[in-house]
Amino acid sequence: MKVSYLTLLILQINSAIDSGKHDSITIDDIHKAIEKRSLLRYLNSQCSSEMDLSLHLRDDSDAFENFYEEAIYNIYGGYAGRESKKWGIRNKGLCLTLAWTNEIIQQIAGDTALKN
Repeated sequence: MKVSYLTLLILQINSAIDSGKHDSITIDDIHKAIEKRSLLRYLNSQCSSEMDLSLHLRDDSDAFENFYEEAIYNIYGGYAGRESKKWGIRNKGLCLTLAWTNEIIQQIAGDTALKN
């Protein structure tokens, strides 16, 4: 998996947070999208003016979309409801998305370190 796809996604999410236009996206909204395994498509529909997810949602990049949705779902399964304790996130769904996307990178880095 290209980590660059994940870091680009973090930049896109950060831009959407910075705009302040999407502060109404709640943690519950993010949970619902994750449960449907459609978080990227939800973000694309809600934040398209600040986020360009065309690279992440291309037909030929289904592998990334599938990877991301599964990885974020696994984090959700282990940590939903404990966002405040583990990541300090209490209010904004996009902040949670940013933290959990970063967590995916940390997990990849951990796996790589274990193999070396």
